[in-house]
Amino acid sequence: MGLTYQRPFSVPFYESDRFKNMKISNILAFALQVSGEQSVELNRSDVWLNDHYKLFWAVTEYELEINRLPRFMEDITIETEATSYNKFFCYRDFRFIAENGELLLTIHASWVLMGLESRKVERVHDDIVAPYAADKSSKIQRSHKFKKELLNPEVTSYPVRFSDLDMNGHVNNAKYYDWAADMIDYDFRASHQPKKVYIKYNHEVRYGETVEALFEMDMDGLTSHHKLNGNATEIEIEWTKNNDE
Repeated sequence: MGLTYQRPFSVPFYESDRFKNMKISNILAFALQVSGEQSVELNRSDVWLNDHYKLFWAVTEYELEINRLPRFMEDITIETEATSYNKFFCYRDFRFIAENGELLLTIHASWVLMGLESRKVERVHDDIVAPYAADKSSKIQRSHKFKKELLNPEVTSYPVRFSDLDMNGHVNNAKYYDWAADMIDYDFRASHQPKKVYIKYNHEVRYGETVEALFEMDMDGLTSHHKLNGNATEIEIEWTKNNDE
């Protein structure tokens, strides 16, 4: 296991949803912020990576395990560590922890390095990841198996706007969750919370494209399946009823 980095955080109004929970998209966005802070501390910032290798980090998969979501004005600690890497993938965990030590949620993330010009996956150089003290392994972690085909999906289109882009020029990875979850009706969202979220990014989406989002709910009514632009991004959300239900 690698070096651990922690930082305190208080959930602000603008990152909270209608029900005073921290939004999943903001959780993902802030996780990236915290991993970036550790990289700066270890002299492996995005600027360093660009200057030395003309590369940038891209997330390929997320798995979120949620016990409960952080609440508006709640003081929490966000902890992260790079856990392992191989010649093409790097793995990092995040933990959101309440003041009393309760583990609120865990994020398992898979990353690759991409060329700024080529937009292709590049090999991981030991020099880039050495300061994180993560374990080197030949194993590639198994991906979540998504539903191959949605038989009777609802369809919504989203234009990619300038505000959807990150500084690498493609859609910010946190945005996809909002596009997917916004297809689920208000009453369901009011009475349910996500307990597990799987996201896989297969192809980047860039400015000027239109995203076609497909959504289908399982027969059990508690698992939603989402495909954006074919299989460019796949999302699966397991839902549970709120505790007050």
